[in-house]
Amino acid sequence: MEIYTPYQPPTIKIPFDVTKKFHVFLSFCGKDVRKTFVDHLYESLCVAGLRVFLDSEDFKKGKDIDSTLKMPIETSHIVIPIFSTLYAESPWCLEEAARMIRSNGFIIPLFYDVEPSDVRYPQRNGGLFARAFQNHYTHLDRQDEKTIEEWKKALHQISFCSGWTREAEFG
Repeated sequence: MEIYTPYQPPTIKIPFDVTKKFHVFLSFCGKDVRKTFVDHLYESLCVAGLRVFLDSEDFKKGKDIDSTLKMPIETSHIVIPIFSTLYAESPWCLEEAARMIRSNGFIIPLFYDVEPSDVRYPQRNGGLFARAFQNHYTHLDRQDEKTIEEWKKALHQISFCSGWTREAEFG
């Protein structure tokens, strides 16, 4: 007779450096998941006693992306990009992804209504991010081609990190 044992998630021990300001940095597209998934995740992480960096809409207005993001991403133990259908439309989100790779932090991606392959190959024909990247290339006056290529490379690298998909673990 087989005995039922409830699922126990693996325990990950991460040594927290006291010089780090945040335990977790959340990267997400606000108009897509802020009021649904992210607010609940943020609250749960805070209740667990973690210091979580969560931006506000006012935080972004009129700010330079690079200088605004550098400190919170680099001073977080864990960075969690929450990939959703509108993530690639935001230069801000894409720059956060690139900064995550440059900072060599511990990355745990969450795939919310997107597949890792959508993130891995953002310009794939029919892919969820294809139109967003076509728009970025069309408006090269806003950012240069080198920056867009860096964004694609960052998404590709992050898509290989162990993470969760909404269908498998959230839903």
